[in-house]
Amino acid sequence: MGNIWVLLLFALNLKITCSTFVSIIQGLKVMRGQSVFLSQKELEFSIPREKDACKIEVIMNEPVAQRVGKLTPQVFDCHFLPNEVKYTHNGCPILDEDFVMLRLYRFTEKETFIETLTLLVKILEPDCNIIKMSSSALEVPEFHGLSNIINKNIITLDYNRKINLECTISLNSLETFLPAHGQLVIGENKEVSRGDQPQSSFHTTKFHENCPGSVTVQNIRVSCDEFLLMGLRYQHLDPPSPNIDYIPIRLDLTDTRSKILYKSEYAWIPVQIKNAVSNQPPQPAFMAMLILEADQFILSPLSTAILDAEDSETPKSLLVFNIIQPPQEGFITHLQDHTKSVSSFTWTSLDSMLIAYQPPNSSHTERRNYEVEFEVYDLYFEKSVPITLYISVRTADTNAPRVSWNMGLDLLEGQSRPITWEQLQIVDNDDISGVRLVPVDGLQHGQLTVRGEKGFMFNVLDLKTGVVRYHHDDSDSTKDSIVFRIFDGHHSSRHRFPINILPKDDSPPFLISNVEIEVHEGETILIQSSMLQASDMDSSDDYILFNITRSPQAGEIMKKPKTDFIGYPVTKFLQRDLFNGIIYYHHLGGEIFEDSVELVLCDSHDPPNLSEIQIIRVHIIPVNDQLPKEFPGTNRHLTVKETEIAYLTKTHLHYIDMETQDSELIYTITSPPFFSLAHYHTDAGKLFMVESIPKLIKDPSTPSLRSFTQHAINHMKVAYMPPMEDIGPEPQYIQFAFSISNQHVGTLYGNCFNITVLPVDNQSPEVLTYSLKVEEGGQSAITKGHILISDEDTKLENIRIYLLKLPLHGTVELNENPMNQRDWLRCEDLQTSKVRYHHNGSEFPQDHILFEATDGINSFEFTLHVKVIPVNDEPPVMNADLIPFVRCPEGQAVPITSEHLYATDKDSEDMQLMFMVARPSKYGVVKRGGFVIDRFLQADVVSGTVTYEHTSGEIGLALIYDVLTFIVLDDEIDPDVKACCDDKSPFFPVPYHKSFPVYDINITIFPVDNQPPSIAIGLVFSVQEGASAAITSKHLYATDRDTNADDLQFVLTSPPQFGYIENILPSPGFEKSNEGISIGRSVKMQINYVQTRHRRIEPTTDQFMLYVTDGKHRSVEAPFYVFINPTNDEEPEFMARNFTVQEGQMKELGPSIINVVDLDVPEDILTFTVLQQPHHGFLVKGAHGNNIFHYRQAIISQQYHEIQVESISMEILKNGLKLVYLHDDSDSLADDFSIQLSDGKHQVSKTISVKVTPVNDEKPVLSRKGKIEVNMGEAQIISSAVLSAEDKDTPREQIYYLFERVPENGHLQLKVKCGLFSQPKLF
Repeated sequence: MGNIWVLLLFALNLKITCSTFVSIIQGLKVMRGQSVFLSQKELEFSIPREKDACKIEVIMNEPVAQRVGKLTPQVFDCHFLPNEVKYTHNGCPILDEDFVMLRLYRFTEKETFIETLTLLVKILEPDCNIIKMSSSALEVPEFHGLSNIINKNIITLDYNRKINLECTISLNSLETFLPAHGQLVIGENKEVSRGDQPQSSFHTTKFHENCPGSVTVQNIRVSCDEFLLMGLRYQHLDPPSPNIDYIPIRLDLTDTRSKILYKSEYAWIPVQIKNAVSNQPPQPAFMAMLILEADQFILSPLSTAILDAEDSETPKSLLVFNIIQPPQEGFITHLQDHTKSVSSFTWTSLDSMLIAYQPPNSSHTERRNYEVEFEVYDLYFEKSVPITLYISVRTADTNAPRVSWNMGLDLLEGQSRPITWEQLQIVDNDDISGVRLVPVDGLQHGQLTVRGEKGFMFNVLDLKTGVVRYHHDDSDSTKDSIVFRIFDGHHSSRHRFPINILPKDDSPPFLISNVEIEVHEGETILIQSSMLQASDMDSSDDYILFNITRSPQAGEIMKKPKTDFIGYPVTKFLQRDLFNGIIYYHHLGGEIFEDSVELVLCDSHDPPNLSEIQIIRVHIIPVNDQLPKEFPGTNRHLTVKETEIAYLTKTHLHYIDMETQDSELIYTITSPPFFSLAHYHTDAGKLFMVESIPKLIKDPSTPSLRSFTQHAINHMKVAYMPPMEDIGPEPQYIQFAFSISNQHVGTLYGNCFNITVLPVDNQSPEVLTYSLKVEEGGQSAITKGHILISDEDTKLENIRIYLLKLPLHGTVELNENPMNQRDWLRCEDLQTSKVRYHHNGSEFPQDHILFEATDGINSFEFTLHVKVIPVNDEPPVMNADLIPFVRCPEGQAVPITSEHLYATDKDSEDMQLMFMVARPSKYGVVKRGGFVIDRFLQADVVSGTVTYEHTSGEIGLALIYDVLTFIVLDDEIDPDVKACCDDKSPFFPVPYHKSFPVYDINITIFPVDNQPPSIAIGLVFSVQEGASAAITSKHLYATDRDTNADDLQFVLTSPPQFGYIENILPSPGFEKSNEGISIGRSVKMQINYVQTRHRRIEPTTDQFMLYVTDGKHRSVEAPFYVFINPTNDEEPEFMARNFTVQEGQMKELGPSIINVVDLDVPEDILTFTVLQQPHHGFLVKGAHGNNIFHYRQAIISQQYHEIQVESISMEILKNGLKLVYLHDDSDSLADDFSIQLSDGKHQVSKTISVKVTPVNDEKPVLSRKGKIEVNMGEAQIISSAVLSAEDKDTPREQIYYLFERVPENGHLQLKVKCGLFSQPKLF
């Protein structure tokens, strides 16, 4: 993360240094999970407001930007207003910084300047947030487990509950894709669904069959208190996963009076997953080539086969690729707008092939190579190691004109701009001056001119001189394009030129909500945003000004900053005041019960855009206790013709209320007009205001009336319009239900009004005809299948069909009697097949009959076409000297000529004879002009366009045989006959001969060696370490359908790394096997793989590359993998060191004294065996720690066998058991013992010497105590022969004698020097 921020800061400083438009760009500071408005202190531009138009666009196709927040709106003015541009953080706790990429557009009269900016966002920890995380955390004890409940112990909510605020919490999963590895459930269950079991794709609450009582929560919006009490838990579903997941929530505080959103806050609740590892960074995909081949000037898309990455914890669709080193020339772009470069993109865009490389617009004669470095971010913003993509741009060898540079056009809504050489560049190798460009498509929102006139065609010089201009039509469009056909007289291509249009503030605000305000007499009501709200497509809605042009008559518009303040009347207010709930309507208490306010909407533009006058209606509810009553004599019934419009008068509908005026009696249509009986039309007419249409005629655009007053009925302002479609021949009965209210007490429901609509015969009959087919000289019935008549307003039995014109080549008969001109028949005669056409036998192929259908008022003329089928009676005859066989190479085509297929016909043109394939070919197809056919003319055979092509694929080594069977058909030379083969006419002329000739052509297909062999890998090949194994056809084999297996030969291209391949067959001319000799390139199928390199290394796999050849073709190289099964071939290394121990103490034999190294993989079971126990000590298990007393007690109490060590494994020592040497407290100064190490195959013995440091713990003992005899006055030496002491742990020289009682009759002296004595105290 650090590298990208350094690069961004460098880019930002560079832009500020070089920019001529930006004067201040300080960046934003936002509290985590909250919002902040952008002001001029953070971002300001040095563009005068009155000079040029200036727009800022938030770049949305850069996924590396705005990762934890969003800046809105997407397009805003450079001189934006306070509280207009807002950045909202989504609560992510991972990142401390974010950035937003902006694109600045400055529009002058002639040019458009574009600059890209980066706005840094510093994310701070809030000190007064509402959502506070406690010290207790959500924790999942195991995979697929449930967490503890989300309650007040997990999060607390700190807000003022006394004021009128409603607190709600919702999940924010759709924007953040979290939780990524689990879900929220309600209820406690012991059997939880596993992540590998299928889940429903519906985002609704559902019950789990395997989790009784558990309910999965996908999307919720509940009160804050309910959220903490509903028992939500996190359920883990998807191991492997990181050790942390998150639950994103959004908290909203809404004013209960005005329904205005007071404050929003976002937070991510962390979930700790036990036994899981930390999140791992993404990795480059192993199969991606990382090489892109691009053509010069051609936009080349990337795919996941070229560039790819993967992450075990994050789905691929959520991976983001960031470009850390762009190409030296050209740029990476997104195909949604290929004119601008991108610095990042998603894996989804890459997989959809929407990411492409745009080569530079410079031409080179040699191939150029570039490098691009990427890093990949996962869902938790962990990045991968750099991935390098190599791009190779090859030269183009063509004389066709090509587009070398296409940067599109950017302009402001309603502007015009020239298309110059900087935006569109064309190259042509042979004649650039002859290149022409013609717009053939696009231009949906503008037009193209050349030198001021409408442009139909222009050349490259026109582009360079800037005389080609695009003019926008000033519509509210944001995108346009032009598709050019580019040609030079020989070659032609099409290319799309994109146009980006920035909106300007030229549209006035408009009301999106204008609900009539209802208030009780004398009361004050808050005007909520749901009752009155405006919107502006080009500017901020908060700054829409409501300017009152006519004040209300019965009340006043007031502003009350707070509910307990005294309000004051205003003549204008901002929509922000509406959102803040401080605008009220106050009724003054008069007897006026209908009021209105006229106002004009203004936006924040200078000068402001003004809307038309808007009217806000206010209904004051008076006190009243009477319901309206129907006036006597009212019939509530209306009769009208379907083509007319009828007024509703007091005779039809009349209600009265003695306390209410007619203008206040309101009829409300509760059920629009509907047919009383079932009808196939849904339109039953409508009620409408007469004033709403200019002419009193039926008009489908007339708005339907939903309510009206008695006053409107009295003045004939309400009318009924019958259905727009014809109702048919029968009267229709229509009703509508209504209620009537006096606006004070209540409403009278359940009223019905009846309407009878009378039919009018004003529609002509409609006729559909189908051609009648008849044989030459024959007859055929004319039925309703040939003449189909319908009439919406007339019954079929009342329709007559007149014969206006007799047929030229036959007669029309009714009941077997010829009809004359102006004779008529009924539809019933067609249905009963009483009408027939009789052909007179002439040679004309068609005839016509003119009829007229009439219902007595309206008529319709129509013509029935008759098609005459000709007769043919001579069969064709095949030539006698035809060649009945054809030889065809495998996979190729051979012509079928007139030498193989030719026939003659006495009564037909030979070239028009048709051959039909009677039986499809088994191994091939018949083609004419490259297309598969099943019939053809003899003229096609003569012209050489008919071929037989073998299509069954590889045939192997043997010949195969095929047969083509043809039927020869004849026909007359007629346009309809040609249609048999050309237009697929549905019938053939009726022949009078009994049979058609059938002819077979035998085809011999001979093999062609044109297929390369292929290698197939079979069973997994494994070999023991240090051994050899035969590679058989079960492991490796080759196939080639057009080559004998004995002729196939394997060729090694790279040998194995840890062994070699040997041929066990003897060399030609020798009988001795070549076993043990490594072979070169050529490989037969009797070979061994010998595993040789295994000392001091433990290979588990090996491979070698090879291909197979048949002598002419070769297969692609393929790897052959060898799995090496490890064996116990390495002797373990036993390291043992001598040690020193104090007498009677213990010593732990740790790794510093005894250690083992075994190179075998997998590790062998290593066992220590005591060959020789210590002489002056014990080898025991360290079960009692350092407590020597317990060890000695166990030895004394005959429990020595429990702790004595005879044999022990290395695994037990690694798992914590200690091996201890315990000295027996003897006075020995040395000891030793022998240990043998075995891995099951090898044994290693070591003798460990122990040096014992003695301890003075033994008492001296008199070993000799004799008597001496001395004469009076004499002295006697007391030597060791008389008095001697011993001490096991002290030398004799260091043993001292203490006097407990001195002699009474003499004294003791110590001989110091020869002949000298002194009085000793001890010796």
